Amino acid sequence: MGKQRKTWSTDLKEAIVLSVLRGELGVAEAARQHGVNESLIHTWKTQFLEAGRARLAGDRHDHGITQVERENDRLKRILAEKELELDIARKVRRL
Repeated sequence: MGKQRKTWSTDLKEAIVLSVLRGELGVAEAARQHGVNESLIHTWKTQFLEAGRARLAGDRHDHGITQVERENDRLKRILAEKELELDIARKVRRL
């Protein structure tokens, strides 16, 4: 059987990255203390800094969600109109 991957909580990732960024721990020391591969800490650090940079540049993470919600509302209105048209057509046929 294959080895199951270990998952790390967001809080732990954040704590490790912040301790490295503050200079409290080196990457190698943090890796040893937490049983994490050094390359993984470098990856988390890069992701953390890129997300912060994007946010400072004005990119909103929830912008896509808002756009999807608007599209969902539009499609719901269209569906409601079509259901109403079908209901009216059914009633006309009965007459």
